[in-house]
Amino acid sequence: MNFFTHKTLKICFLSTLFILIFQSNISLAQTPELVNPLTVNFEDELIPKVKRDLSNLEKKKIQEKITELDTLAEAELSAGNDDLAFGLWYKAINLSRSLGVNSELELIARVGKFAWDKSRNQDINFLTERLLIVESKFTKNNQINQELLPLFIAAFEALHNLDKSIVIHQQNVELARLNNQTEPLKISLEKLGKFYLAKFDYYRAEPIYQELLNISRLEQDYLAEGIYLQQLAEISGAIVQPENAVKYKQELAQNYLKNQNLLALSLLKIAIGDDYKTLKKPEEATKSYQEAFNMAWNLKQYAVAGDALRKLGIIYQEYEQLDSALEIYQELIKVEQLSYNFYGLMNTYDYMGIIYNKKQDYPLALKSFEKALAIARSLSYKENYFLDKINQIQTVKN
Repeated sequence: MNFFTHKTLKICFLSTLFILIFQSNISLAQTPELVNPLTVNFEDELIPKVKRDLSNLEKKKIQEKITELDTLAEAELSAGNDDLAFGLWYKAINLSRSLGVNSELELIARVGKFAWDKSRNQDINFLTERLLIVESKFTKNNQINQELLPLFIAAFEALHNLDKSIVIHQQNVELARLNNQTEPLKISLEKLGKFYLAKFDYYRAEPIYQELLNISRLEQDYLAEGIYLQQLAEISGAIVQPENAVKYKQELAQNYLKNQNLLALSLLKIAIGDDYKTLKKPEEATKSYQEAFNMAWNLKQYAVAGDALRKLGIIYQEYEQLDSALEIYQELIKVEQLSYNFYGLMNTYDYMGIIYNKKQDYPLALKSFEKALAIARSLSYKENYFLDKINQIQTVKN
């Protein structure tokens, strides 16, 4: 093959490739968007051509057909034929319109759950689009028909549409207040609170849980009170309001005391101590840690007791109360031995070694680090760290 033939073939190849790419781009550009099967005109032999009221027999046949399609769709979904399953469900939803809005909304909610579980975003979009169309038909002055409200709530929640669910539950809250219905009010407020938290909208969630807290106190429902106080404390922590977090946790501590929930109370006291430490209130923090230790020790919660003492010792260290810190660490050693917490025991000897070294008490510092090293060797962990500490002290001594 000569040079010119090779060059000609190369040009032909490039030309053909260009044409194919160009045609491919045209094909992609001309690809139509997916049509929502729930928004197109739908016809079926069971639905009369002329718009009129259906007879009971006609309604029965349509319902039987819907049930059949639903059963088939579930079977296909179980077999892994997801596309076929949703195609059958769309036909069932379209048929359900002829039986009334209730039937359609119930089916949208049912199919919506399957779409969400299968992460089928396109189907979620199709169902949501149809649901919004139906909603617009039954909305007046920005208020959904009260009788249909529960069905719309179920459908939007099944599709995990937070924004619409929030709007609808706000309407539900207003209705419950208007009719002095406490139970529906609580249910809608709880849903609203969860939705706001799901959106990380803590500032809107906070007054919702405050209202729920007030209701629980009026009803003397101490269990619910504890739940809402815990939620409010977590919200305060999320929006970095440690003062409010302490306030709610102190109230929660009283709730735990009333309910004799002492196991949770000792842990809560540690959390309160942490908040006081953040607020630069060492006296309140140490008091809370001490209370946590006493409770945990009496309940033989040695791991919790150890955690309280550890935090207590660290705060004494940070505020240069070294002798108090050493006393705490001596107690902590006993607790960690009881709970077989070898990592904790090693770290406690490390803390003590650091303090003795700072006090220039080198013999006791050396003794502490040697004990820590012995444990470190048994754990095969941080051996070099403690060897360095020991070498440093021996160098200073010599």
